[in-house]
Amino acid sequence: MGSTFGGLNTLVRGLYANQVSLNTVGHNISNANTEGFSRQEVKLVTTVPQKVYGSSGSYQLGTGVDIQSITRSRDVFVDRQMWQESSSLGYGEATYDLLSRVEGVFAEPTDTGIQTVLNKFWTSWQNLSTNASNESVRTAVRQRGVELVDAIQHSAQQLKDMVKDINSTLEIKVDQVNQITSEIASINKQVTLVEVGGKDHANDLRDRRDYLTDQLSKLMKINVYEDKDGNYNINSGNLTLVSVAESVTLDTTMDKGSSTFTYYGIEVNKIIIAENSALGTRGKDANFIGGEITGLLEARDSTDTGVRAYLDQVDTISQFLLKDFNEVHKAGYGTDDSTGTLFFGEQANAANYADPTWKPADYKGGWIEQLTVNSDLFNTADGLQKIAAKTQPGTLEVTQNHVAAGKLSVNGSYTGPGNQTYIVRTDTTDASGNVLTASYSVDGGSTWTAAAKDTTVATPPYTFKLNNGVTVNIATLAVNAGTTPGPADTYTFMPTQGNASGDNAILMGNRLKTDKRDSLGKATLDSYYNALTGTLGVQVQNAERLIDNQTTLITQITNWRESTAGVNMDEEMSDMIRFQKGYSAASRVVTAIDEMLDKLINGTGVVGR
Repeated sequence: MGSTFGGLNTLVRGLYANQVSLNTVGHNISNANTEGFSRQEVKLVTTVPQKVYGSSGSYQLGTGVDIQSITRSRDVFVDRQMWQESSSLGYGEATYDLLSRVEGVFAEPTDTGIQTVLNKFWTSWQNLSTNASNESVRTAVRQRGVELVDAIQHSAQQLKDMVKDINSTLEIKVDQVNQITSEIASINKQVTLVEVGGKDHANDLRDRRDYLTDQLSKLMKINVYEDKDGNYNINSGNLTLVSVAESVTLDTTMDKGSSTFTYYGIEVNKIIIAENSALGTRGKDANFIGGEITGLLEARDSTDTGVRAYLDQVDTISQFLLKDFNEVHKAGYGTDDSTGTLFFGEQANAANYADPTWKPADYKGGWIEQLTVNSDLFNTADGLQKIAAKTQPGTLEVTQNHVAAGKLSVNGSYTGPGNQTYIVRTDTTDASGNVLTASYSVDGGSTWTAAAKDTTVATPPYTFKLNNGVTVNIATLAVNAGTTPGPADTYTFMPTQGNASGDNAILMGNRLKTDKRDSLGKATLDSYYNALTGTLGVQVQNAERLIDNQTTLITQITNWRESTAGVNMDEEMSDMIRFQKGYSAASRVVTAIDEMLDKLINGTGVVGR
């Protein structure tokens, strides 16, 4: 026979179970917008039945409900997918962010990009080729050169600043990793204490740990293993990040032994295991796989796709201007017939730039640091005259009035005006035909002036100086049919190339546009730079495509996770009503039993009193 008061105990259990269920619903609703929260559910089971006996035998009488556990709704398989794909998304976002900034450095195609500056520089040389003696055109060439140097230097400095920014960002990311792994290790310890014996469930602690693991998985690719005690053990590549209640401590240090950026005078940091780390070999390099940190390191250091690669290519362009472009300019002549002048770089380094084996190793900044417009071109006295627009000095072509007379020519260089024609008259000669005295005219023969003989020349051919300082070396080269130059024979010396000639300016333009050079990988400067910007554009598109694909995948995985772990308000309200009704119904039954027992206790045995 069952206990008289057994029904009350059964209903008390029911009240308690519905009350706990209602509290859990409230907990779910309160945390509906809490990031990382998983919906919790009360697991109810029937209690052990009571065995009662009747006239026909024994019966199993139910004794109510019991709370078996409060568990969170979570799909471990979906979590592992999330952690796997988050690292790829983090890698793509870091790569895209850095490459987009590199793309902004070159600003192509825009009116302010380097390509536009190169085109303007080329156009200035084209203009000089048709107006070689015009000072304003020469000034424009010089200033376009300054503009090109400024554009390249500015772009290089922006790339160098990006390297420094990445260094700072890596320090921040390392601090994040340390904070996350330390907290996960601490939660491991708490979960173990709560769940000792395997009865209880540390739901909120596990939610926090999974949320931290989500964040860590974006920073690097991780593998997560849960041991029998509920501890997370987390690895990235060969690096153990968390093991039970211990975590690795990372640090950043300047990579003194690396020559990655020392050529440009930039210090870069690397990630190591800190000296106070509980895990790993202290001081050893920490190598990661995937995630934002790897994306940052590759975006900085890669010689194919990183900032280093584009800094190298800007350096190559600078080298081209200092060596290949200067090669053409040095071979030309200015309006003062000067030659061997650099357009880029300083004249003192001319021999170094011409040396194919020389590299500016002693300069922290490479060829970029060397790139400047030659300061000699800014000399107010003769700077513009040194811009080499022609391929030859001012030489003179000789014509003579008597074909049978001795042939004379100009030996050495002519440094006179490019538009001046001289008529030289032989006044006296010796028996061998060497000119002893001569006169010259610059007005077509109306007026004659004696040419001053250079007394320092002891043997023929003798040198005569014209009164305007121009040196003309007159010599007998041949005598036709035994004749010799006679008095009054005249020779007209006419410039073959004046200062208006711009044939070297054309060659300078060709060097910029059409000449293929080994230093540029057998490409022209135009095609080399276009390949640089084209490759950068493709890399940005690839990173963007990776982000789009991973974002779509992460969204799908998040939806899967939310379908299991997310709080659905409609469901929670339904559960609230269900548990509320259950609690109310149990209360009504308790009232009914109370009335029944009141009758039994207070009304029984009073008959006949």
